[in-house]
Amino acid sequence: MSLESFMLKDEKKVEEYVASKRIKDKNGNPEKWKIQTITADENDALRKECYKQVQVGKRMKQEFDTVKYLELLAEKCILYPDLHNVELQNFYNEMNPIKVLKKHLLNPGEYDDLMEFIQSANGYSLEDAVEEAKN
Repeated sequence: MSLESFMLKDEKKVEEYVASKRIKDKNGNPEKWKIQTITADENDALRKECYKQVQVGKRMKQEFDTVKYLELLAEKCILYPDLHNVELQNFYNEMNPIKVLKKHLLNPGEYDDLMEFIQSANGYSLEDAVEEAKN
């Protein structure tokens, strides 16, 4: 045993992913996207943005907005293409980066596959989540 095992240098990593075979580079090859992982601290900050107050009867309770969380996670993890690029946003006449992604770049299946990849890259096991949902 050694404490050095816990002294990690690079917490974030960047992976390439083909999100759509429809989006091709100038040579006709599928364009590779760059997906960056986030730290647990960054993830906590995203999660905190996703709680909303909802009324249940006469009481208020906090509810987690999973869709908003996944959108914020995608926005944080996608390095390339730069969804905040003004030229890209102007081309689609859409200033919201998530709408550029969901409305213009990817179809629903591609978006779901991308989200699965992003979650997996960040250490989430989707099989565990499915098993947990069943119980």
